[in-house]
Amino acid sequence: MACYIVRPRNALAVRAANLIGTGFTEQAREAQIAAVQELQQEDPIQQELQRWFKEEPDRLRFHGPVTGNRIVDLEPEEVERLRQEIPGAMVFADQPISVIHPRQTAGRKATLDHGDYWHLHVIGLEAARTNGFRGTGRDVRVLVLDTGIDATHPELQGNIEQAWLFDLQTLQATPITSYDSDGHGTHVTGLICGNTVGVAPEARIWNGLMLPQRRGSIAGFVTALEWAAQHPQIQIVNISAGIHGYVDDLHDSIATLLSVGVLVVCATGNEGVNQTRSPGNYVEVLSVGATTRQGRVASFSSSGTLVVNNHQYSVPDVVAPGAGVFSSVMGGGYEAWDGTSMATGIVSGLAALILERYPAIRVPDLLDIIMNTSQELQQVAVRQGYGLVQVVAAL
Repeated sequence: MACYIVRPRNALAVRAANLIGTGFTEQAREAQIAAVQELQQEDPIQQELQRWFKEEPDRLRFHGPVTGNRIVDLEPEEVERLRQEIPGAMVFADQPISVIHPRQTAGRKATLDHGDYWHLHVIGLEAARTNGFRGTGRDVRVLVLDTGIDATHPELQGNIEQAWLFDLQTLQATPITSYDSDGHGTHVTGLICGNTVGVAPEARIWNGLMLPQRRGSIAGFVTALEWAAQHPQIQIVNISAGIHGYVDDLHDSIATLLSVGVLVVCATGNEGVNQTRSPGNYVEVLSVGATTRQGRVASFSSSGTLVVNNHQYSVPDVVAPGAGVFSSVMGGGYEAWDGTSMATGIVSGLAALILERYPAIRVPDLLDIIMNTSQELQQVAVRQGYGLVQVVAAL
């Protein structure tokens, strides 16, 4: 017997494109959550799946009423029978998913010099603050699905509002005292909200420990996405994990988050040209590549052109500093790392600044303002998307 994820192949909730116009406020999100749940209940394939598993109740481990996923334990013959009896259902086996591994490029420092904050300079944040900009991302809530977060680091003290462990065995979210199982999540979070290295130092972070020791599974990811969809306080989800190539398995779950008013910011990967990862490959997310201090797309930054359902598009959507970027590390101090994970944290911080400035903004408008204010670099479009993100988007 093995673990499988089951959902409609063409979910009614995902096809209802009018829902994408939702806003990020808690009230707007609550209304959209209710609307999507109603669509899931009306979906004929969901109704067939409900009847099927009513006859096999011991097989069902998890059901997400918003994303529409079921996590089940099935024998191979049961999988084949389910596919034959409900051809409109997507049935796929669980598989591993991991952090997009960064590379350390400088030894640990106890304190940083002015030049170590170059990532804040090139996106225009230092200049904006000098000119009176006071945006801090205050009270914007960002869920960081990662290896955990060391909440004791001086950069992050007071910023971690909640911490949850997404247990891969029970498929439940359990409240925990915030900690980091590896260090990756602490570095990423520092760039979102660190007191000095972060873009939005008053953003409220929810620590979603989904990748203990940098490893997880699609089943755990599905559980975390459903949990995020059901919590109307969450406005941004930061994801620096992925599976090589275009993997359709997680697409509808991510698309549903957009429908309920959540911005999903994803790293594209660290494998260079024509090597990208999912969920950073999905058209619904804000996909992020990495740049160097010199204003070039980093050689490791993943990019590519995809053709999905006869629709051609490129990733990343935007780029941000990601090569040799200093941020907080477990146990205190700072290290410089290379990775699109670093760039993704910076973009999530920028999105928090925009949401603080424009709390009633809608999802498509937030995406537009980030992309259309980005600075075009002297490189081919497929490598940079719309270009290097700029804080002018929040002014």
